[in-house]
Amino acid sequence: MSIYAIIFLAVLFAVYIGSYMLNKNTPKPEGCEDMKECSACGNFACTMNSHHKEEE
Repeated sequence: MSIYAIIFLAVLFAVYIGSYMLNKNTPKPEGCEDMKECSACGNFACTMNSHHKEEE
């Protein structure tokens, strides 16, 4: 039974690495180069949006 778990984890790891590499090579959409004007999303975990950063 443990051999199936090892194979499953290896496949899962390979899919993760493959999707990471494909995403890394994907070009940015047109108009997304300058994120200073980004105010479209409400995701407060987004590090690209300067409105979400706390000012000191």
